[in-house]
Amino acid sequence: MNESLEIQAINYENLKSTISKTQNSEIELLDNACKNLGFFNLVNHGMEDQITEMFNFAEAFFGLSQREKEKVPRKDRYGYVPNANEALNMRRKTGKAEFLDLGLNDEVQSSFLEKSIQQIQKYQQQGLIVASEVLKVIGAKLGVSKSFFEQKMNNPQCRLRFLHYLPLKPDSEEYPLGAHTDYGLITLLATDGVAGLEIQKKDSKWLPVNTPKGSLIVNLGDMLARWTNDSYCSTPHRARIPKQSSRYSIPFFINPDPTVVIEVIDSCVN
Repeated sequence: MNESLEIQAINYENLKSTISKTQNSEIELLDNACKNLGFFNLVNHGMEDQITEMFNFAEAFFGLSQREKEKVPRKDRYGYVPNANEALNMRRKTGKAEFLDLGLNDEVQSSFLEKSIQQIQKYQQQGLIVASEVLKVIGAKLGVSKSFFEQKMNNPQCRLRFLHYLPLKPDSEEYPLGAHTDYGLITLLATDGVAGLEIQKKDSKWLPVNTPKGSLIVNLGDMLARWTNDSYCSTPHRARIPKQSSRYSIPFFINPDPTVVIEVIDSCVN
């Protein structure tokens, strides 16, 4: 697979400063990216140093012994899940990747996490601010009030996932994270610069995506596709196992309050 896909770069600071100008070129770029691919790369977002801190945490955590990692509890879909080849507790195993899921409200209690939890929560808080600004712009373009999405995020059900893809082994499946769409509102994906993410275009062709280290990729989920009557895309994507080294990624799944009803926005009905 030699061809690769360059996704649209959107300048976060320009986006914020022109939210009231729905014909601004930056907003038009965002709108086109949402309609045509459902992915874009958010640049100048101000979270670069925090992203570095999160990857440092991920490398430290996944570098622990398997016994120590499995001491982190797994409850109500939060906590640590080992990959099948390494798991001591096979009831917790997943495929060819291992991951740690954290919510917004100290759902996971661990002595190892105590050392980094403030950094992690600051990252989550800043991620919510960035997501809120992006959603304001999307709302303005869709013709709803600036507070349309904000009102639905009073008690958001968000999940921060630290993912570790182990190097490829002869008996490994090539794609530990198979083709899927995200079911939520939007996802903020921090990447470590190691290739692996692939996106399925509308012509069904799979293409790898260039993901520079420190970038923040935004992809739209099924909820936003439903809200916009599928005028905005929730695009299938998958992750390939690295062949020589580990790969880390940190998706932050942004979801509204659990009680929110998803109904098509009026401007999206022809």
